Amino acid sequence: MDNHLEILYISPKKGKGIFAKKDIKKGTLVEKGHVILISNKDYEQIQDTILYQYVYEWDDPDKPDFQNAIALSQCQFFNHSYEPNLKYIYDYENQIIEYITLKDIKKGEELTVNYNGHVDDKSPMWFEVE
Repeated sequence: MDNHLEILYISPKKGKGIFAKKDIKKGTLVEKGHVILISNKDYEQIQDTILYQYVYEWDDPDKPDFQNAIALSQCQFFNHSYEPNLKYIYDYENQIIEYITLKDIKKGEELTVNYNGHVDDKSPMWFEVE
């Protein structure tokens, strides 16, 4: 991974987003987010805080007491889309989330993921999707 990405402010409603600084080929690993696991007990305490908006479900079958995580990298600024250009893959052993392009991405294009976890999942979000 080299420096493919930049974080830019989009709007008061969407906040920040991540954009391609150069053309990126399909199948490229563009980011790795190292995660901090959140215990189920601690998760209850952050549900009413700003941190809640940055939590990922973490379904590691070997760690049932830690069903959520926060990733530490610029990946926190990937916005949601029902037509994403990235997918993310959990690496439970190394506690990493990897972000891989689903198509060629042009310089200046915003990089997005489907917050539902699956590229084609159109389930409603907890916010209004533009």
